[in-house]
Amino acid sequence: MTRRVLPVLLLVALLAGCGSGGPVSPATVVRAAIVATAAAGPSRVTVEGRTAVAGQQIPLQGAGVLDPRAQAADLTLQVPSLGDVRVVFAGGRLDAQLPPAASGLIGLVAGGKPWVSVDADRLARSRYGAPLGALGVGTSQNPARQLAWLDAIRDDVREVGPEQVAGRDATHYAGVVDLDRVPGAQDPSTRPALDLLKQQLGGSTLPVDLWVADGRLIKVAQTVTVPAQGTGAPGSTTTSLTFTEVGGAPEVVPPPADQVADLSGLLPVG
Repeated sequence: MTRRVLPVLLLVALLAGCGSGGPVSPATVVRAAIVATAAAGPSRVTVEGRTAVAGQQIPLQGAGVLDPRAQAADLTLQVPSLGDVRVVFAGGRLDAQLPPAASGLIGLVAGGKPWVSVDADRLARSRYGAPLGALGVGTSQNPARQLAWLDAIRDDVREVGPEQVAGRDATHYAGVVDLDRVPGAQDPSTRPALDLLKQQLGGSTLPVDLWVADGRLIKVAQTVTVPAQGTGAPGSTTTSLTFTEVGGAPEVVPPPADQVADLSGLLPVG
């Protein structure tokens, strides 16, 4: 009997070992966290960043709701010289609520409406919306769409180690996104803006840092350096997006159409 039982126990042990698959790779952990965060629906986030251009440091701070699954966002950003500016990304458009400091000339162009709207991809391709940060939490790129780009993170993700993020225990990972493999890379409607970003970066890879806690993504950060164009100086943007509450936030709702002036036609695209 013993001779029969031992081989069975050995087989069970071997099968258990094969089923465990050994240590889980950092790329697997990160990808699972990205999927879980998107599946949670609208989440509350904070935004921090800084852009260095022409010898000046331009800070960026804000907070709001981000819905990676719907590729929508509703953020209130503190813009220097303008104050708080609310921007809503949904349905391929960027809607911005005019602050008092911008109600003059722009208000006249908007016909007195409290919101202005532009096609987000057209803005990204225009000289006014050239993206410096791939997360796009400035004024041109949809941050929810950019988070979807994380699906194209390469397999060589590495674990940096444990860190604290907003008072929570998290694990810091570092990886690289392959911009040639991001969702929409071959879509005719979004490819021009992506190609412009690659041209500005001088390549098709984008380093990114991610923090994971309890199986979900709670922070994404990166520094993007754009090589000097012509005689100009190089520019860089450091951006971080922190999830303060994953899931449970209200859905992103664009402003009523009768309160929005579409200014897409005023954007030069070259």
